[in-house]
Amino acid sequence: MHPTSAPEIFRQLADKLSYVSEEGFFHHLVRSLADILGVDHVVVEHVDSHQSISTTLAVWSQGEFIELAPYSLQNTPCQQVANHSRLFVACQIREQFPADQRLAALKAEGYLGISIAAPGGGFLGAIVLMHSSALGLPPYADEVLRIAAALAGAELARQLAESQTRERLLHKKLALQRIGRYNEDLINTLHEQQRFQHAVVSVATAISAENGEAFLHQLTAHMAEALSAEVGFIALLDEQDADIAHTLTLYVHGQCQDNFAYYLPGVPCHKVMIEQECIVHEGAAIMLPAESNGALSWVNGYVGRRLDDSHGQPMGLIGVMFKKPLNDVEVVRNVLQIFAARAASELERQQDEVRIRQLAFCDAGTQLPNRSAFMRHMENVVADPQTTELALLLLDLNHFKEINDTAGHDLGDLVLKAVAERFAASLTEGHYLARLGGDEFVVVCPGVQANSALATAQRLCDSIALPFMIEQHSFELSVGIGLALYPQDAATPLELLKHADIAMYQAKRQKLPVCVFEPWMERIVAEQLHIAKRLASAIAEKQLSLHFQPQVDLHSGRLIGAEALCRWHDEELGQVSPGKFIPIAEERGMVVALGSWVIEEACRQLAAWREQGHSMPGQLAINIAAQQFEEDDLVASVLNRCAQFAVEASQLSLEITESGIMENPEKAIAITEVLKSKGLGLSIDDFGTGYSSLAYLKRFAADKIKIDISFVRDMLTSDNDRVIVATIIAMANTLGLETIAEGIENQDQITALLALGCAQGQGYYFDRPLTAKEFAERWLR
Repeated sequence: MHPTSAPEIFRQLADKLSYVSEEGFFHHLVRSLADILGVDHVVVEHVDSHQSISTTLAVWSQGEFIELAPYSLQNTPCQQVANHSRLFVACQIREQFPADQRLAALKAEGYLGISIAAPGGGFLGAIVLMHSSALGLPPYADEVLRIAAALAGAELARQLAESQTRERLLHKKLALQRIGRYNEDLINTLHEQQRFQHAVVSVATAISAENGEAFLHQLTAHMAEALSAEVGFIALLDEQDADIAHTLTLYVHGQCQDNFAYYLPGVPCHKVMIEQECIVHEGAAIMLPAESNGALSWVNGYVGRRLDDSHGQPMGLIGVMFKKPLNDVEVVRNVLQIFAARAASELERQQDEVRIRQLAFCDAGTQLPNRSAFMRHMENVVADPQTTELALLLLDLNHFKEINDTAGHDLGDLVLKAVAERFAASLTEGHYLARLGGDEFVVVCPGVQANSALATAQRLCDSIALPFMIEQHSFELSVGIGLALYPQDAATPLELLKHADIAMYQAKRQKLPVCVFEPWMERIVAEQLHIAKRLASAIAEKQLSLHFQPQVDLHSGRLIGAEALCRWHDEELGQVSPGKFIPIAEERGMVVALGSWVIEEACRQLAAWREQGHSMPGQLAINIAAQQFEEDDLVASVLNRCAQFAVEASQLSLEITESGIMENPEKAIAITEVLKSKGLGLSIDDFGTGYSSLAYLKRFAADKIKIDISFVRDMLTSDNDRVIVATIIAMANTLGLETIAEGIENQDQITALLALGCAQGQGYYFDRPLTAKEFAERWLR
């Protein structure tokens, strides 16, 4: 027996929508509406923004859920719903819309469709009732569908927003509580019938309101009006103290009142939190919180209901109060039930938004604002007419990657957190600190000029001067800071950040703690970027070349090997110095590709000389960048090129810088052992310029140590350089390694090196780097 009276329909609607099954909201909704309204088929469908395609969200058909494929709205009843918000055809719906295959499949005769709108307006879809015979509906069916459509619109809008942003964490279902039955003896009167009809319309209006704080106010006001209550309120539990509640909305006699916090124990609201519901028929005023200061001393009736989240955890409460004593509470309880469900849903949505906002704008590791929050802050600051000047400091930790590589990312994250704490402690009120990502931080200093900003930068540098002790590990850090000023250096946040980044880059290149942006720096960066683009193209199209510098025996002057050196002549840029393009390749991540080309070209040239009848004594030395040593396929890459050109691995010697080895010494040791076992020679380049440990050095499978040109150049005039050269040679001899000096320019240097025990060298004294043809003609005959 299906209900026919308005109260009974409304009671069942509240009762059914107080529970959401595991099938999901829309499935539960169609099943409930079919049961309440006694129809064969109920469909909830979503229509795309172009109003061309409809996709069913749930279908209940003659006692079971079924699936229906998406369909075009053209020449269908749903198209009329989209255009006119409602379509009712009591019978012969198939005759009116013969092209609609769904009507035929369901054997529909009667049809009622009502539009689903988003909370802020806009057509989203439809709720459709269909019947196998003429469709007759009970009174107030439109109001029931209006409530259902409003709830469906809110839920569908939520789901669409979640799908579009992919950041929302709103995987929840409506969790509505069961309500009791009405006292039918009290609602059979005309007065109660009218009151119920008024309540239905008020509920439908309220739940169709927009989300947010305005919604909660509107809902509270509608609730009080619907129930003829003098007071309506919503309160939220304190996050820290469950005995404290804070009113979010409070309406007395239709007027919004100031919110306040109050103590729960001993008042009716406390009973609500414990028992889910509290009803006081008369004399409620003496039980109300003292914080109301007697303003509600005239209150008699009170009905409150707990607001739970989708996990059943209490969030707060909703309630109404009456000047007159309460006789009939069933109407109030049932209407309050639906308002409570919608209020709880909105409160949880707001809490989800707070969590989403925190995820979106807060750096999880340091709890500082992240890049998105920083850019929003900068846009607001620059847009503020009161902002006349500010300084932007971009901070980048030096060599932080080494901490991650040696100690692991977990410890690295703890170091970053400690760094953030020290930075924050060094700043004054009004400064804004954020983490941009990785080991980059940024500080906004409003209302300051260069001198004040430089003082702030110095405090930041000093704040991390002492070592960091993290889990019994000690870490030493320094920072490079780029400083840009608004509005002198830039007019927009992005441009200001770019200029601070350019200044920071210059600080690192010049090994300075702080660098202030100057216009020439941007030109240098633009030039480097242009070179980088040309270089990338040159590497890809193999437009570089190798030159070869002879390595000789210092006793006899005979050739004992050569070093392959990369050269680049660009059609536009001309001859580009290796001192310019190799650092750019390293900074821009192109050095691995460049190194791979060098290995291939060196093997190709050895094969070409062989075919020409030339045999080069010793080994051809190839420089290997630190980044190449990090590549897992370095060994395979070298051996594959040797095999490709039929070159013996023993014909090659790989040179890696001392600092490159020390970036990951254990891995370097393992790789050198493998390379050595394959017959390749190994040299440590630029020795003495890094910070290697003898404990590591003696474990490397190296053959030779190369004495850096900076020591050789001045060894005859600088006692310090002469001592360094002597020490390197003595240490190499002790470890059983050969030494080769680079940058030899005169006979006196050769004499001194031979006296110290170094028997190999290269430099302009012997020859400059030569093309392959020149080298063959002068050294391979």
